[in-house]
Amino acid sequence: MYQPPPLRGRSVFDDKKVLLINPHQRTRDVRARILRSRGIEIDATDNLQAARSLWLPRTYDLILLDARGHFTGDALDFYLEIKHANPHERVIFLVGPPTYLSLTCPTEVMPTEKEPQQWAETVRRFVTAA
Repeated sequence: MYQPPPLRGRSVFDDKKVLLINPHQRTRDVRARILRSRGIEIDATDNLQAARSLWLPRTYDLILLDARGHFTGDALDFYLEIKHANPHERVIFLVGPPTYLSLTCPTEVMPTEKEPQQWAETVRRFVTAA
């Protein structure tokens, strides 16, 4: 695996804390490993209930939320709860099939969304809420 050359002094990633919410174990593990390799502290979970219990007592520099795989509206409700508590909290929605995370790409490609219309509607709702 590629390792970037060492930087002089401190990295911009040092002491950063990220909450990663991803219901798919393989992609969650790869994303967490990549971020940790950059010196970022990661709390990773597969569900919104666990994410909520991690988020409430801690301060994160960034929340990465893969909204796919949760009950309709639950990810949006969690996002709105975060924004209500702290309007300046940074939340990134991970959208689309993460084929870029395949460790065997291009020989292995993750399947596309089974119901693209439903996903498009979910993305539209997040954009409207933001």
